[in-house]
Amino acid sequence: FFLSSSMNRWYRCVSAFLELLDAVRSMQMQMTALGVAPERTNMLSRYGLLSAWLLHLSLNMDLNDGVPDDPPETVADGVSVATNRLWLSLEAKRPGLALPKEKDLLMQHSESYALLWTWVASLIGRMAQNGEIPPMPSPTYGRILNIVQQAYGSIRDVRALHLIKAPFIYVHTLAILVHVNNILNAIGFGLVLGLAMLEVVGKKTVYNRTGWANICCSLFMQFCFSMVAPLLYLALLEVSVCVAQPFTYQDAKIPAFKFLKGLEEDLKNATAMGDDPPHWEKPCFKTK
Repeated sequence: FFLSSSMNRWYRCVSAFLELLDAVRSMQMQMTALGVAPERTNMLSRYGLLSAWLLHLSLNMDLNDGVPDDPPETVADGVSVATNRLWLSLEAKRPGLALPKEKDLLMQHSESYALLWTWVASLIGRMAQNGEIPPMPSPTYGRILNIVQQAYGSIRDVRALHLIKAPFIYVHTLAILVHVNNILNAIGFGLVLGLAMLEVVGKKTVYNRTGWANICCSLFMQFCFSMVAPLLYLALLEVSVCVAQPFTYQDAKIPAFKFLKGLEEDLKNATAMGDDPPHWEKPCFKTK
């Protein structure tokens, strides 16, 4: 049951993260279909990509870099140490993704990856008022806002799976059961081995092939039940604990970096294809 719940948790976390990336792709597709100006489309895609990068780095930094649970220390202008480290990591892995003014505003908030979609929603509303996309009462505008809500919901799901874990007492109880079972099985196998050796050595009886076969078969079966099976249970416990933390252990980590690189490549290719249609002119919703 614990292994099954851990795997379901891992797949849900992957699905939620992929939904965020799909929302960025869907937003670019909507803007391409409406013929929005390239600078607007690029800004929306950049905000979505920045949100995904910040979410990925934040989750990995919180669990792997040992950010303490004490009240956050500030370095300057009210910016916490954790937030400062987050943006330093972003600049090291993906420089130039945020403009200086945007960075100054986002660094004031710890969960800036979610607040970025507030900017996206505000920009969508401004574009609707300017006539760059269909007006607010139209179904198209509602569809675009649904993409924003999908992205925000996926971030909420990933954060919930990150923060809400199996209760410690539950995992601790499972560990106690497994270890006590291992100890009892080891003692039982030791007693059976001792009795078998006592029977062989103590009686000094010459056994035929059938007698030796029975003793060896009994010892082998007891070894499988008392040593191999508990070892497998212990391995399953360790695997379940690793899988339950998708951003902690290296062997069970979500390949978020690979997903992000794939997203950037998809956005780049979609931009190139949308800017140069083969047999028609680019669409344009706003009349010039």
